[in-house]
Amino acid sequence: MLVVQRRVGERLVLSGGIEITVVAVGRGGVKLAVTAPKDVWIARGEVHDAVVSANAAAARTRRSSLPASNVEERSLLEESR
Repeated sequence: MLVVQRRVGERLVLSGGIEITVVAVGRGGVKLAVTAPKDVWIARGEVHDAVVSANAAAARTRRSSLPASNVEERSLLEESR
């Protein structure tokens, strides 16, 4: 982990065209601005963790427990049993 000290207006530059700029520092926290290409997903840590957890839960879901949405899917489910 890299720990750096920055002042308001200073920035960090990462590979892939990502820049993080310190916008404000206050008693309640630090406000950052992130500039990145459109194909880069940016999320707060707690949002990222929730998405990863939901994806892991979805991956553990058995296909047979999902409702079949059309006749073709139902026949495929019946064939697999």
